Amino acid sequence: MAEIAIPPATAVAVNNVPAHIKAEQALAPSLSDTADVAFLDSSVKAPFNSIRQLFDHLRANPEAADALNASYPSRGVFKTAAFNNSISDQKLTIDISPNRLTRIPAGLQSSLSSHGFGEVIEFFKELTTKHLDQMLVMLGATVGVDLFPLHQSRNINFRLCDYAPDTAAPQSENGCGAHRDYGTFSIIFQDGTAGLEIESASQPSEWLPVPADKVVVLCGWCAFIVSGGELRAVRHRVRRQAGVRRLSAVLFVAPDLDVVLKPVISGDHTVQFSSEVLESKVNVGWFKEFMGKRWRWREGNALLQDGEDLTQDEDIERLILG
Repeated sequence: MAEIAIPPATAVAVNNVPAHIKAEQALAPSLSDTADVAFLDSSVKAPFNSIRQLFDHLRANPEAADALNASYPSRGVFKTAAFNNSISDQKLTIDISPNRLTRIPAGLQSSLSSHGFGEVIEFFKELTTKHLDQMLVMLGATVGVDLFPLHQSRNINFRLCDYAPDTAAPQSENGCGAHRDYGTFSIIFQDGTAGLEIESASQPSEWLPVPADKVVVLCGWCAFIVSGGELRAVRHRVRRQAGVRRLSAVLFVAPDLDVVLKPVISGDHTVQFSSEVLESKVNVGWFKEFMGKRWRWREGNALLQDGEDLTQDEDIERLILG
């Protein structure tokens, strides 16, 4: 699959843009009339040739994979549970947060650079520099709130996904189980292979395929809470095709870990929130860990300790909704 060149952004006017960002720098959604799902016009290219090369190298060289994971032993970097777990998400992942990146030894980074790692990191930096602030502008303008004070420390994560056909369940359609992301928004780059689907806002359980050549932006639970329910946390999934390899690259953006999760919009809210949310009992860091126990189980990287048969989204709804 060739690298995807995304058309240059179209300049648009955005109301209520914070003074520190010029209006012409803001990006407009090219989908629908809401900001919780948008297609992003961008000049950034996702380096899928390098992404494929990096996955292939780590699979073929266990010692390199082990060294990478040893740099961040608490959660790992290269995750391969799908090779042994037939009920988990059938994908391989590489997680590169700024914290993980600082812990990867310079020598290891150098040795991986000729196998795609260097170009992947440059892509991550370019994406963060060019689009993070612009997306905060777009979302903030939609609900009339300056989101920048909530996103000062760059609480972000970059994930590469390889929906390899040779996992423990090669015939399974479950590439990534249905879920909503925890943060403010996610930018998803696709390699041109179909599979990403979003749940219809008007008809739950109806799944809508996302064009495989599009870069899609989805809002998460933090955006839902902060906006008082104005921004929908978008439920999505990836359906796998037997024998077909699919790659994606995702930038996850969330508020700072110490930010208290509560609506910042005054007046009536579109949903009734729980007392935990309204009484400022939940911050982003705690919320991430609470939600993480379910997503790590779904991805096959952890066991559930409470034993409850709840989905990731059901667990969150029980926490935040009144």
